[in-house]
Amino acid sequence: MLDKLINLSFSYFRKLPREKALRKGQKIGNLLYFLNYRKDVVEKNLSIAFPDRDKTWRDYIRKKSLQNIGRILAEFPRQLDYVKSGTIKDIVEIEKGTELLENIKKTGGIIVTGHISNWEMCGVGISYYIKGLTSLAYRQRNEKVNRIITEIREKSGIKIIYHDQPLKYFLNALKNKEVISFLVDQNALRHRGYFVDFFGLKASTVNFPAKLVAKYDVPILFAYIYFNEENTKYYINVESIDYQKGSTEEETAYNVTQAYTKKVEEAVKKHPDQYLWVHKRWKTRENEELEKIYW
Repeated sequence: MLDKLINLSFSYFRKLPREKALRKGQKIGNLLYFLNYRKDVVEKNLSIAFPDRDKTWRDYIRKKSLQNIGRILAEFPRQLDYVKSGTIKDIVEIEKGTELLENIKKTGGIIVTGHISNWEMCGVGISYYIKGLTSLAYRQRNEKVNRIITEIREKSGIKIIYHDQPLKYFLNALKNKEVISFLVDQNALRHRGYFVDFFGLKASTVNFPAKLVAKYDVPILFAYIYFNEENTKYYINVESIDYQKGSTEEETAYNVTQAYTKKVEEAVKKHPDQYLWVHKRWKTRENEELEKIYW
């Protein structure tokens, strides 16, 4: 039933002119705002990240962030059409870092990003530019829904490796000089992350890409995308990540994790209205004695 509903909604958004689809997406965000979707989580996150901002500003950011979610929902089923028609190049532009992308295209390596603006379009835009991208993805619980989402991603030029697949899949990709993308700003289970600083508070952060960098000495870049409401275009910025090598692989991996988390923070500060604040980013605490942040 759910898969049929998703197919129906995806078909609806694909048939709309893009500007109308974007307006519909914004209305979805407005509805989420009216329904106070995850309001407590968003307000808690914003109070941690921007303690000096007043309630009016935080409420505005909450609304814009939810509109961004609506925009993603409207754009995702359309991205395959953008790629097939070639209009992707008119919708997504590499604003900074073309030379970095050219270099990693030749060598293979890792690109990390965060849930800033439309991260799906970020992957599609980079894939279109470098002629292919491999991405880590988590399976949806509903197999039919997972198939629908994966098909759109793969037909848009993104090869998917699932998080539960063996390490060899990632190593083979790097050996074949593929570029692998990872989203690195979601709360990680204790055994899958390092506690690094994020907006002044320790956050359990996925360390798998950092461990690959530390062990195999592969190149790593940071990329993020943002949306310009005036011309309805997306702009991708690609940056190098500076980190200090430690005396052990573990120390190096920790330093890499902190370095890319800092990059995410810097990007969020530039575009707080387009960040995924509904996520419980600081859910996992360093120890059980610390007070829970979310209830």
